[in-house]
Amino acid sequence: MRPIELDYFPYLQRYKNGEWRSTIFRDMILTDAAKFKKQGNELSILDIGCGGGFDSDDKLQYSLSKVAGRYIGVEPDEQIELGSMFDKIYRCPFEKAQIESESIDMAFAVMVLEHFERPKIFWEKLHSILKKGGVFWGFTVDARHWFVFASLLAEKMHIKDYYLNKLHGKRGEDRYENYGVFYRSNTPKVIKKLTPLFKSKLFLNFHRVGQMDYYFPKNLRWFSKALDVTTIKLGLPGSILAVRVEK
Repeated sequence: MRPIELDYFPYLQRYKNGEWRSTIFRDMILTDAAKFKKQGNELSILDIGCGGGFDSDDKLQYSLSKVAGRYIGVEPDEQIELGSMFDKIYRCPFEKAQIESESIDMAFAVMVLEHFERPKIFWEKLHSILKKGGVFWGFTVDARHWFVFASLLAEKMHIKDYYLNKLHGKRGEDRYENYGVFYRSNTPKVIKKLTPLFKSKLFLNFHRVGQMDYYFPKNLRWFSKALDVTTIKLGLPGSILAVRVEK
């Protein structure tokens, strides 16, 4: 049997070729959803951190809701408007959501794992609400990448919001909300320790030249690309980590 990673090589290649991450992540989830559908299941799908669409794209979020029998959302930020595709919404942190045990077939979170101060609670809650054989996809920042050091340093110096406001505009309007980050569940090594109850774990790292251009002024993006080229040549991880766990 070929390694399961080979099944995901086309997605890594799409990203490397310049496709934006959102459609790639969505398609990875749909691949698993199709497997569940073949088993005749009416899917219960949980969207953790669902505000603002799927990775800020409401059309992609809608396409995911179409394959679900029940599409459930969790969003703690009361100021964020939610779409009409949800059958049930929990306006609270995921850890406090009153989701029935072993009721979810599939769950996912896009750029959420980095925000958990106590990730062990998250993973324990996730395990409890997934059905046996249930799957979770997490797409997050890889803490092995230099960006995490820069991000934490900017937060510690209280300049992160100022810098992003100058570069891309007002928080939550012209750019993403930029919630506080901890990066305590953002490497394969750490996640493996936090997920002993899950029967399988898969980790994928996404890398390409230009993936960090968003964080540089246009006249300095040559430097961003040079950093990417250097890290790729050195065999270092890219900035995005995808994790798939199965109960």
